[in-house]
Order: sequence, then structure tokens, then C-alpha cells
Amino acid sequence: MNNLLNLAVEAHGGLRRWRHLRRMRANVSITGALWHQKGKADVLKNAFVEAHLHDQRVLTHLLDQKKRMVFSPSQVALETEDGHTLERRDNPRSAFKHHRAETPWDDLHVAYFSNYALWTYFTIPFLYTYPGFVTEELSPWHEDGEEWRPLKVTFSRLHRKP
Repeated sequence: MNNLLNLAVEAHGGLRRWRHLRRMRANVSITGALWHQKGKADVLKNAFVEAHLHDQRVLTHLLDQKKRMVFSPSQVALETEDGHTLERRDNPRSAFKHHRAETPWDDLHVAYFSNYALWTYFTIPFLYTYPGFVTEELSPWHEDGEEWRPLKVTFSRLHRKP
């Protein structure tokens, strides 16, 4: 493992601890220009997220709507809180084909994009220790009297469990 990646992993509790963790939960409020541009302003303003850390599975409860988004890389769904499926999309990544910046999203686009991103955010830096990721420490840069050590990560293959 790259020295800088090892430093980051250890600063986050280390691989041994990571391997014992299974899930995480978080109350989130995700807003911003992207959601307005996609016609989904405030869709994630009041949400509760449950993520499986070693498998790409995320459940996002839309608290104000009494609905939840169910995510895996191969399928997304919008359900009622009691589990009744309202909409479902297989191969959700393909639904973005031919999209442009101004293309509006439906709820299943939101489910795929936001949950894929959240799972990735929640699992970094540990994700980068999985097979298929190549890491390289770049030359440091200096800013405001501090030295910053950048890490270049190449996603050379789909990530798989170690």
C-alpha cells in the first residue's frame, strides 16, 4: 500500500477496524445548485442514510416524503417506507446515456447518482485499498504555509471486495 494511503487509512482507524465494521447510518441534508439544475431541489434536504460498507448497497429514507430509495449498482428503486415498490430501474447507470448538463432527472436518477456517490464518500480511503485501484503520491504543493500531499487514484477496474 502506498505510504500516503496507509497514513490516511490509519488516521481513519486502520484496516483491521474497517474489516469489522459492517454498516453506517447518517442523517444528511444534501442541497445545492446541481439539484436545482436537475429539477430536484431539496429532494435530499431531510434524509436518513443506511449504507452497507463492504457491498454497494444503500437505503436512503426521504423523511419528508415517507419514501425511501434503494440502491445497488445493478438496480435502484423508489419504495414506500413499508416496502411497496413505486418505481424500479434495472441497469440504472445506462439511464444517463446521452444526458447533458441541463437534462432533468427523475427520482431514479437521483437514487442512483446520490447513493453511488454517498457510498463512495463513506468508504474512502478504505475503498482505495481494494483490488483495481492504483495509487500514487504526487509531488507536494505548498499553500498558506502548509505542505499538502496529493494522492492520485486511478480506478483501473470496477472495485471488488478485498
